[in-house]
Amino acid sequence: MVKTYQYRIYPTKAQTQTLETQLDACRNIYNQALAWRKNTYEQKGGSVSYVQQANALTPLRGGSTFWSSLHSDVLQDTLRRLDKGFKAFFRRIKAGENRGYPRFKGQGRYRSMTFSHLAKTLIRGIGGRMARLVVPKMGEVKICYHRPLPNGNIKTLTVQRKASGWYANITVEVDDVPKAAIETAVGVDVGLESFLTTSEGEKVGNPRHLRRAELKLKRKQRIVSRRKKTSHRRRKFVHELAKQHEHVANQRKDFHGKTAHRLYSEYDAVVVEDLQITNMVKNHHLAKSISDAAWGTFISTLGTCAKAENAGLHLLCVPPHGTSQICSGCGEKVIKSLAVRIHRCNSCGLVLDRDHNAAINILRVASTLRGGALVVNSPNEARNHTDTRSFTSPRALAVGS
Repeated sequence: MVKTYQYRIYPTKAQTQTLETQLDACRNIYNQALAWRKNTYEQKGGSVSYVQQANALTPLRGGSTFWSSLHSDVLQDTLRRLDKGFKAFFRRIKAGENRGYPRFKGQGRYRSMTFSHLAKTLIRGIGGRMARLVVPKMGEVKICYHRPLPNGNIKTLTVQRKASGWYANITVEVDDVPKAAIETAVGVDVGLESFLTTSEGEKVGNPRHLRRAELKLKRKQRIVSRRKKTSHRRRKFVHELAKQHEHVANQRKDFHGKTAHRLYSEYDAVVVEDLQITNMVKNHHLAKSISDAAWGTFISTLGTCAKAENAGLHLLCVPPHGTSQICSGCGEKVIKSLAVRIHRCNSCGLVLDRDHNAAINILRVASTLRGGALVVNSPNEARNHTDTRSFTSPRALAVGS
């Protein structure tokens, strides 16, 4: 299991200048490598591999003092990122998706660099929350060491520039935790009116972080648009706008993490729908709200949540077809539009919140896929069967298990 830990670092002015110079150099390498591939295809109809471009780094570094001062890991990782972008481009072509050809990086668009050959003692001089991080070819940088790294093999160090400052992302390979037997499970239906509804009938409100910050973002964006391009004042407010966007992203990330932690504190498994969010955001009336809720990021957080991995818990994904239309009491299909928020079944008389009904169906589908025989005739009966043994079958649609 590979985990990444992020820490805030505080480089000096000289170190900051060095980091900015190296990032700009990586951007130039990226653009030159992209131009090489592009021109080779347009002029000769051929392709250039990562190995060919990596071999070209040797004469480049040998003939220049500046390029030799950069760590080889950083330059090689830049070429790997480009190669990864082209592989994803060709994969999308085969899948019939939007192509997304790799683009040239503009000023300030290259924000991180990765080292794979690190010092034996990466963190030194630990005193309380502060310590020193050893960055290759740069020396020690002050770091806020707010939590210790786990025992494991440190794989990479990525130095990242954000609007709020500089960060170090340390990737550590640790032992896998055996998956625990599933004794309790909960179905979760995500939505917009409420962020999620569980099969127990519990609702979590939708915080709408982007909507709440939209007024501030609009004001800052208007200021940016009025500033003269390439001016110092424009760069200043672009930075302020980026910090506001980062604040919204941090709020959303914190909310997702706490919600996932709460679910895994009560249940061994969380069952969600395998949503095709890319298709859902094509609805222009709901696209912004869906993106603000960030269901995909939340599901990813459930799958990679520290508590889930450390405790060997589970995330189960089920097909989303019919979970909102089928009655959880009798199984009859009750057709209703998205505007109808109450489920009413004429066959069995069940009246239930639409999302609660869907969450019960989600949990039942997971039980069926795992070979269980759980039968729920009412929401109250569903609560009594949360500890069903039908989840002991190995036929799970588990993510990360």
